Amino acid sequence: MSISYAEFASLICPVCRTPFAAEIWTIIDAGERPDLAEMLLSGALNVVTCPQCGHQADAGGPLLVHDPGGRRVYFAAPADAPEHVWRERAQELLYVLIGSLPEERRLPYLSDVQVEVEASGVRRAMLRRGRRFAPRASEAMERTTEPSPPPPVDDIRPTSLTADSMIGTIEALLAADTPAEAVAIIERHPEIRTPDADALIEHLIAAAHTQGDHDIARALMEVRALLHDFRASAMPAERQNDAYAASPPHPSGSTTGEHRLAEQAYEAFLRADSPHALRETVSTYPALLEPWVDDELAGRVESALDEGNEHLAQVIELRRDALTCLRTEMTGEEGLYQAIHALLRAGGEADALAAVVGEYPALLTDAAQTALLELAAGARARGDDALAEHAVECRALLRRVREGLQEE
Repeated sequence: MSISYAEFASLICPVCRTPFAAEIWTIIDAGERPDLAEMLLSGALNVVTCPQCGHQADAGGPLLVHDPGGRRVYFAAPADAPEHVWRERAQELLYVLIGSLPEERRLPYLSDVQVEVEASGVRRAMLRRGRRFAPRASEAMERTTEPSPPPPVDDIRPTSLTADSMIGTIEALLAADTPAEAVAIIERHPEIRTPDADALIEHLIAAAHTQGDHDIARALMEVRALLHDFRASAMPAERQNDAYAASPPHPSGSTTGEHRLAEQAYEAFLRADSPHALRETVSTYPALLEPWVDDELAGRVESALDEGNEHLAQVIELRRDALTCLRTEMTGEEGLYQAIHALLRAGGEADALAAVVGEYPALLTDAAQTALLELAAGARARGDDALAEHAVECRALLRRVREGLQEE
């Protein structure tokens, strides 16, 4: 089954006003069709020619791009389309994409779409990301026909086969889907456990911060922590879960900014001195159920200790442990199943939906967004278009609720 998808569109030439039909790509999978990806990068994708006067132009329109090698999904939103229109179209194309992929390739990163304006925005985003890591040694060997200038002092490109191998291993760790897979990679590549590898990772983290890509920097810091735990022969399950529950880190919507817990949510968290109070706080501030909150709370514990405030550090740590248990209960497989089942049964009545969301705050998490997308893709693959459409509508509704909470 083909993953990339094209539609025939009826167009009118802006010069001679001749109507004609043309094939327009709406989904491209760079792994399946590298030729289409290359056309996108060169600006030739979806360029149509009028059969009457020969005028050429970009047909425009929505475009979903899957880059499996970079573990990214991009959506080119038409510049003149209302946001609710292109969001719905992006969701439609996304579950078509996921429904076309084999089960083993339906990974969590697929639900996190990077939105850009027009195909030109996607092209720039892909080119920027393509320059972040050095070419493989085999590629560098092919470029020996022309001398190149010496790299700048802060260039992160490897200067030896060992460094090149470490870059490849780091990329493999970033792409690992399970803790066991990551450990196997570390065991197969002893060079990644050397001081040189530590220095290279630090350099990559600094470079990512300099370029403003905090998601990549955060992922590299997880790799650094993973290697530290491996060397210490102690890899706690909590860290494994946090490191891989949503790996690789992703942009949400059209932004890639760092996550930050709202101050009012943090203060309410500190006041939650009982299990019941904590549940009420989570219902009010569902962002507390996101895995990244655990890292932020750990940082606040360290800050409190640095300031000599041991009492505050103990309070945060106690609340943090209770929140971890609640997060596991609510966003685990069973908890999410119950929440989504209740959501689907609620129908379209506003009061019923509000009651379900109030009872199951996990519905307003990234995990629920991913679960609903997977449900839609699975339903579509089985031919249950009604369920798929309902899941997509519920997902869009929850996204709007989340956006409303973020604006408050």
